[in-house]
Amino acid sequence: MGTLIIFNVILMLIIALLLFAVKKWVRSDRAKKVILLLAPIVTILFHYSSFLYHSIFTGAGIEYVSNTPNLILPIYPCNVVMWCALAYGLISNRESRFALLLSDYIFWFGIASTLVGMFANVDFIMNPTLGDFEVTKSIVAHATLLFNVMLIPVLGLLRPNFFRNMRNMVISVLVMYLIGLYCNLIFSALVSEEAAYDINSMFIIHSPFEGMPFLRYPVIALVGLAIYFIIFTVCDIITTPRGDRWYNRALRTLNKK
Repeated sequence: MGTLIIFNVILMLIIALLLFAVKKWVRSDRAKKVILLLAPIVTILFHYSSFLYHSIFTGAGIEYVSNTPNLILPIYPCNVVMWCALAYGLISNRESRFALLLSDYIFWFGIASTLVGMFANVDFIMNPTLGDFEVTKSIVAHATLLFNVMLIPVLGLLRPNFFRNMRNMVISVLVMYLIGLYCNLIFSALVSEEAAYDINSMFIIHSPFEGMPFLRYPVIALVGLAIYFIIFTVCDIITTPRGDRWYNRALRTLNKK
C-alpha cells in the first residue's frame, strides 16, 4: 500500500500544480468553457483507453467490455460523476438550476468517490503493482476526475447555499439509487442474477464491506447526507452573517406560521 500512497501523493502534487496554473492563467469565460469541457474528455479517454487499445490493435474490444461492466453502464458513483462533468462542460448557462445541481453533485460526491478510487483502489488491492496498465489507468483516471472536481471551486463556480446544497444532495442520492436499480436490473435481465449480484451497482444488493451486511446503499446514503448536513452547516456559519444562517431562517419561517 506504500507504493499506492506514494503514487497518489505524486498525482495530487501534479493536480495541485495544474490547478494553480488554471487559477493563474485561465481568466476568460471562453478559456473556462474550454477547460471544463477538455478535462472530462481526458478523463473519459483514460477510462476507455484499454477498450480503445483492444478494439484497434488486438480485436478483443467486445471481450474486454464484457469483462469490464462499468464501461457499459455507470455502475459506480465515480462513473456518474465523470459523465456529469462532461454534461456540465457542455452547459452554457451555469447559473441555471440544472447546472447548480450538477456542480453540487460533481463537487460533493466527486471528492469522496475520487479519493476512495485513488487511495482504496480495488484494482490495486487485487493486483498490487503499477506495472499493470489496467491498475495504473484506473488510479490515473480517478486522479484526472479529481482534477475535474476541483475545477469547480478553483474557477469560482462553487455556490455555497445550505438549503440548495441539501436539496441537491437529496436529489442526487435518490437519482443514484434509481441508476443503481436500473443497472442491476439490466445485468440481471440480460446476463444473470449472479452477474447483477457480482456487479452490485451502487452497492444496493449487498454491502461492499465484509461483516457489515447492513451497510448497503440506503444506509450509506443516509450516513452521507448526515455528513453533508454537518459540512453545509459549517460552510453556512463561515459564509453567512450571524442571524441569517439556515437555522435562523428556518426559525423565522416557523414563527411566521
